[in-house]
Formats: sequence, structure tokens, C-alpha cells
Amino acid sequence: MTTVVLATVNYEEKNMDDIPLGAFISMTYRSHFVRINRKMKELGLSAGQFFVLMVLADKQGITQDHLAGILLIDKGSIARAVNVLEEKGIVKRITDENNRRAVKLYLTETGNKLIPDVVKIDREWEEAAFSGLSDEERKQAKLLLYRISENSYKAAYENGDKKWKGFPGKDQQ
Repeated sequence: MTTVVLATVNYEEKNMDDIPLGAFISMTYRSHFVRINRKMKELGLSAGQFFVLMVLADKQGITQDHLAGILLIDKGSIARAVNVLEEKGIVKRITDENNRRAVKLYLTETGNKLIPDVVKIDREWEEAAFSGLSDEERKQAKLLLYRISENSYKAAYENGDKKWKGFPGKDQQ
């Protein structure tokens, strides 16, 4: 029997086969959410706003609908997160000059100043999650998780009834 060593815990392959992939993904998601939420509270925010800020740090001037598609989150949840960020002066909504029905999202000066702290929270979690892994293992883990995510997305919407236009990891307009 082969033993795989991850961090300081040994997992025998036969035991790994007994644990569904979804369980590992769920544990990772939940622990990420708990840590992000705790750290964001120090900034007066929550994990719900974290993901909005991470996207806007990279891509401003998008609509709430586009943001919902990128994050695979329903429009109502996005609206609530953006409302909180707008009330706190972190995000502003600006009507699109070319389409008066479209409202685009931008970080305010306060929001832009907050981004380094938000990015730091994410980097610290990632560093903790990858502790004990080599640079090559980290790259491989990200690649494999990307592919698993994309395959999972495709399987979830295999009948073409996609709630969103495409897998968010792909370039969306």
C-alpha cells in the first residue's frame, strides 16, 4: 500500500478513495469562508463583499449581472453585497452613457485604498492552504482545481440550461 504524505498527516490511498472529492472541496470552501469572513470583519466587511472586491480590483466598470456571472452567485446576493459596499463608500454605481439601463460598478478612492488589505487576506489564506507544498505542487494544484471546477461546471449544466453564459474561468466579456 502506498502512502501519500500531505503536510504532517499521512493518508493511505485506500482511505483517500473512501472520501468523496466533494468532501475535500466542501472542507476547503468552508474553512476559506470562515477565515475570510473573520479577516474581513476586521475591516468592517464580510466574506460576501470579499469576492465582489476581488473581482472589482481586477475588472472595474462591469455590471452587477456580469459580476454575478463571474462569481456564479445569484443577482440578489450580488445586489445585497454591492448595496453594503456602496453604503460604506467603497463602491459606486455609474449609469452607462451608452445604455441608460446599464449601471456599471467602480471602486471609490476608499475602495481602491482597501484593496491591498483585501488582497493580503486572500494571499495569507492561500499561503496557509499551500503550506508544505513546493512551487511546482502549488502550480499543479491550481491547474488541477481549475480543470475540476470547469468539468464540474460543465456537468452541472450538461443540458445546456446554463444559468450563466460560460465557465467563469474563461475570459468573459
